[in-house]
Amino acid sequence: MAEMEAICPPRRYRKGEAIFLLGDPAQGFFILMEGRVRLILPTTKGERTLALLGEGDIFGESFLTGKPAQTTTALVQSPQAVVCPVSREQFLEIARTLPEVALAFASLLAERIGQLTEEIARGALPAPVRVGRLLLNLGRRFGHLGKNGSILLDLDLSQEELGTFCGVTRVTVAQAFRLFRAEGVLERQGSGYVLYPDRLESLLETWEGL
Repeated sequence: MAEMEAICPPRRYRKGEAIFLLGDPAQGFFILMEGRVRLILPTTKGERTLALLGEGDIFGESFLTGKPAQTTTALVQSPQAVVCPVSREQFLEIARTLPEVALAFASLLAERIGQLTEEIARGALPAPVRVGRLLLNLGRRFGHLGKNGSILLDLDLSQEELGTFCGVTRVTVAQAFRLFRAEGVLERQGSGYVLYPDRLESLLETWEGL
């Protein structure tokens, strides 16, 4: 990382700042070193959240596809974020001097493709299952381990924003949350939630088998 930072120095952003906007020139990509970044797509019905990124994630890789402009907007979702911008020229230099980093980059892109394939497959599942799978993924990635195997999840995301992740409405998310609370797999705590992942996983597997 020290060698990479010498090639492409990191930048700091505050919550709500845009790292890039939809339509900005796609001249490189970004590595998220610290914090959380939300990728959104502005639509006629408002913003649709496509992904929530955390430490180590790569985004803004549109330049690899030959597209001249960014296809999403990237906003900082955490109190602050540290991002390492990498231009096309810097990436070529990294590939020459740090080939293991280029290999890791390729592995991350392959993993992203796998995740997108899974998300497409989940699109045919019942809405509560999609919401539950989203909560499990976010909890395992961004949550904090609590008592008795529970996970504390507080990402400052509204139910409407959670719905845009899995293609359902705010009302559908609210209904799913009521089901989860009734089944004892989810509890409200302050501005966040307590998940019981083992119980939730078992419940979702039961619903998926119906």
